[in-house]
Amino acid sequence: MHISALEEYGLRCALQLASLPEGALLAASQVADREGISVQYASKILHLFRKSGLVKASRGIQGGFRLVKDPRQISLKEVFAAFRDSDSVFCGRYAGQQVECVHLKGCSVRPVFDVLTGYFDSVLEQLTLEDLRRTEDEAKARIERFASFEAEKIRTRFALPSGANGSEKF
Repeated sequence: MHISALEEYGLRCALQLASLPEGALLAASQVADREGISVQYASKILHLFRKSGLVKASRGIQGGFRLVKDPRQISLKEVFAAFRDSDSVFCGRYAGQQVECVHLKGCSVRPVFDVLTGYFDSVLEQLTLEDLRRTEDEAKARIERFASFEAEKIRTRFALPSGANGSEKF
């Protein structure tokens, strides 16, 4: 899966807001300074978060942004959803010069992307902003547990039927 620069910086900006004490606000300029990005880029990210309902904005000299929910209640999938077109599906985006993909009716590639997307989304659903506020080693251990669990579900889903001779991979 491809993670865009906007998504990576967006996640980092969300973590800045997640680190705030309850009720505190952070201005777009402060987010920009902390992440080493332009104020315009930080503002764009925070606008997308506001539009998706992840943050609340307060105007004025003492204004800024804050998460609308506790970081334990915000999944990474919600954060990434602020930057993704929910109507966009793999087969609809890559139709070549046609209106729709020439393989739309019967495609052996689609299941690959469906499984990968499902795996990616399942892991992101399980992880929260709070999980990423931990040390790198703690976050890595937690992410690996979720990823292993999801991988095992996929292996189980595609396991050989009983009685197979084992010469096939799947």
